[in-house]
Amino acid sequence: MPAKKNNHTAIAAAPIPDDMRVRHYAGIALGVLFFSLLGIYLRPLEEMSVLWLSNAMLLGLFLRMPRLATPLGWSLAAIGYVTADLLTGSGLVLAVALSSVNLISVATALAVQWRVDSRTAQSWKEPGGLSSLFLAIVVASFAAGTAGGVVLWLLLNRPLWLNSANWIVAELLSYIIFLPCILSAPTPGMWRWRDRRRNGHGLVPLALLFASLLASVLIGGPGALAFPVIALLACALSYGMFLTSLLTMATSIWTLITITSGSMHDSVLAANDLLSIRLGVASVALAPIVVACVTAARESNLKTLRHMAEHDTLTDLLNRRTFRQRAQETLNRLGHQDKAVALLMIDIDHFKKVNDTHGHAAGDEVLRTIATRLRNAIRNEDLCARIGGEEFLVLIPECTPDLLRHIVQRIQQAFRSDIPLSDTAQLLSITASIGAVLGDAASTHLEAMMLKADQALYTSKEQGRNRASFIYDT
Repeated sequence: MPAKKNNHTAIAAAPIPDDMRVRHYAGIALGVLFFSLLGIYLRPLEEMSVLWLSNAMLLGLFLRMPRLATPLGWSLAAIGYVTADLLTGSGLVLAVALSSVNLISVATALAVQWRVDSRTAQSWKEPGGLSSLFLAIVVASFAAGTAGGVVLWLLLNRPLWLNSANWIVAELLSYIIFLPCILSAPTPGMWRWRDRRRNGHGLVPLALLFASLLASVLIGGPGALAFPVIALLACALSYGMFLTSLLTMATSIWTLITITSGSMHDSVLAANDLLSIRLGVASVALAPIVVACVTAARESNLKTLRHMAEHDTLTDLLNRRTFRQRAQETLNRLGHQDKAVALLMIDIDHFKKVNDTHGHAAGDEVLRTIATRLRNAIRNEDLCARIGGEEFLVLIPECTPDLLRHIVQRIQQAFRSDIPLSDTAQLLSITASIGAVLGDAASTHLEAMMLKADQALYTSKEQGRNRASFIYDT
């Protein structure tokens, strides 16, 4: 088991509650046992398993929850491996030897991954992170193949080079088709059919994939292995990472079963043919995973850029341009429903003194704190923006006079609470002046409301600040 160095602690998630940890540990043992039994069941007589998924499952769990990669976690995994072999008739020596090879594979992959990329397990969705993960599973596959070939040669007197080569390719294939499913699996309660609808084609990519799989059986021949490639790429561009991974795994398993059962060919496959088929299936499976990762990274970058373009960089509130756009959209929508809407213009009293007395860093900290308190004082459906140095706007849809006064009181209370400065023990007392206007969305315009809110704000300042003034146009 690879030692966890300090530079790897960054990948550890938040502490796992004891009851959840017990379930996770139980999942390790039961998962390894189940997938090992499945792999043994898929093992032809005197041959290697067609598909061995237990190592990929264990690696995925340890990458997602590094706190489970403890001596107890490894021990439970070893018990699962050995139990599966013993239940299916293997001797104790062979069971322990084969289980050791499986643990070597997972440990090698973890060591390489943590050495090359110490970020969280979610970094594999980025192109660079995918490269480091692919390197880890390639090294792990070679380590397992070398060790496994030696075990089979010593204990079962099988050819060393052929079994090593088959083991390497089978291990690599299993990692490629199953590990993405484990890493991208949503947490309970977060499952969605698609992470996001990226086009309007709906089930077209799925239908195309089904047709390509059917054609691979009906037509057959050497090229049948590549029939699903275009459909899988379409799925990668249309669906989320998890669904793409599931479809890729299902397609790979279908291809392996149909080829090995003779549905795509009439001749008997030699050992070298099986080696080539596994490599071909692995190559086909890798393509949609790479495309899905690149697409997810692109969408994540676009989302980040969109957020930066729409929000104030200091407070993370909406900026002036985005507020105007969304506020006008809200007015248009409420205008058809004959609803009232309120607009608040808020100004921090004597904010210049904060910058002059405590510095601009303290002023920025005050603005961030005020923005957080302002978000907490309003409703989720209300719009909030920073439109100037210390000026804020709040739009309250479907508002009533009582609701308006209630929200204004919450905002005033939030502003009046002292703000601690992180660099000193000093507490700052901050107040704000507020101008509020309430009107019918159908009979008013945003610019007119902003002008009236500004007039009400001016009234609050003239009357001594730290107060709110109201204009009712309903």
